[in-house]
Amino acid sequence: MKLTSYLLVTLAFLSAGPTARADVLELKNGTVLNGKYVGGSAGTLRFETAAGVQVLETSQLIALTFTTPAPPAPAPAPAPAPAPVAQPQTATLPAGTMLLVRTMDAVSSRNSAGTPFTTRLEYDLPAGGPLVVKAGTIIYGRVQSSTQAGQAVGRSTLDLRLAQMVIGGQPVPILTSGYQQAGQASIAKAAKGAAAGAAIGAIAGNAGKGAAIGATAGALTRGQTITVTPGTLLEFTLTQPASFRL
Repeated sequence: MKLTSYLLVTLAFLSAGPTARADVLELKNGTVLNGKYVGGSAGTLRFETAAGVQVLETSQLIALTFTTPAPPAPAPAPAPAPAPVAQPQTATLPAGTMLLVRTMDAVSSRNSAGTPFTTRLEYDLPAGGPLVVKAGTIIYGRVQSSTQAGQAVGRSTLDLRLAQMVIGGQPVPILTSGYQQAGQASIAKAAKGAAAGAAIGAIAGNAGKGAAIGATAGALTRGQTITVTPGTLLEFTLTQPASFRL
């Protein structure tokens, strides 16, 4: 079949069917048109370009190339929603909370103001709900003031305060009253608030050193030194609330 005859058959088929897109129309004189096939008959072809619709005789044509429009690109998938940022939780120990601690260092009226010392919390400390500051938590203190009496004149004084707790590696500043000896009532109260498994007797049985401090300090004669030895139970009270992140 001659090329022109083949083209005529193709155009007749296209005329009977739905309109197709034509990208390229090649003429015998060497002209190449880009546009859109918009219909025709056995003898003519209508081709739309930027200049308008042209009616061409089929005898002038060499080839008509159709292309299928590319399907639309799929819409991009929506970006995943960012994960919600967890808000840090906090807990607060109210003012008036009693801290029963056991000293780890020796400290005495011979130490100057500002001298640090280290203690450990003796029992689990409720901090709101089921959350607790665990027994064994390190609590740092310092000598608030001290005086050392002479050998025969005056009495020695020693004022100790707690200054910082370390909770989960986080330093938490605190303000407390001066220390008192850990009396039996305080020890029993602390043991009641301790975590399950803590025995009142275990704490109360170690109360001797705490009580001895008060007795010794109260019975000091002139010139004697006040000494707090390692392992002594001391009682302090928070004078301001202490908040910390969980």
